[in-house]
Amino acid sequence: MKQELIQMLQVGTITLLVGGLFSCSKVNDSGISILSPNAPVTNVSEIKQQNKVNSTVYLQGNVVKLIPFVEKRAYELKDNTGTITVVTKEAFPKQKQEIVIQGKVLYKSVPAGGQEFGEFYIEEQKRL
Repeated sequence: MKQELIQMLQVGTITLLVGGLFSCSKVNDSGISILSPNAPVTNVSEIKQQNKVNSTVYLQGNVVKLIPFVEKRAYELKDNTGTITVVTKEAFPKQKQEIVIQGKVLYKSVPAGGQEFGEFYIEEQKRL
């Protein structure tokens, strides 16, 4: 009886450890984050195609460019569908690093010559 209890505890501990390792893994290909199962990952192209302004989204991609500003920082995040600028108050992520973020979709209007040259960007809320 005591030995069975010890075996059950060992199996339970191993299960928790393995589960903990996988919960820190990358976002899977289906677009669902293992870190946050109820949060679907949005492709960059979807942000630019759909009106998601002021929506909270989760993005996964590689940091391809760092853009220093005076009071804020920005970086370009690239997934397999496109690239988008992310503005953050946090420290820069490492260039070429793959990251998952939660952010708010914003749009900066730039009218010129009767045409709209605005751009969508992300205000980083949390790095996962």
